[in-house]
Amino acid sequence: MFSKLVNFWVNKAVTETLLSSPKFHEFAAKTHHHVNNISKKATPMITESTTRASVFAKAFKETVIKESENMAKKK
Repeated sequence: MFSKLVNFWVNKAVTETLLSSPKFHEFAAKTHHHVNNISKKATPMITESTTRASVFAKAFKETVIKESENMAKKK
């Protein structure tokens, strides 16, 4: 119980210190800006990858169906 209480107060002190720090706010803003830029650049690549995966899955499914029909005909 005592350790939970100490942990709570330490976390509270650290949080309040970070919230009052201008350097921390600057760091958070820069990080947010960089993450947004990376996300915007990645969106077209993700869309293209999703389209390619869909095309591949459709072709694979068709190939499996055709091959299974050919195997059934040979029996």
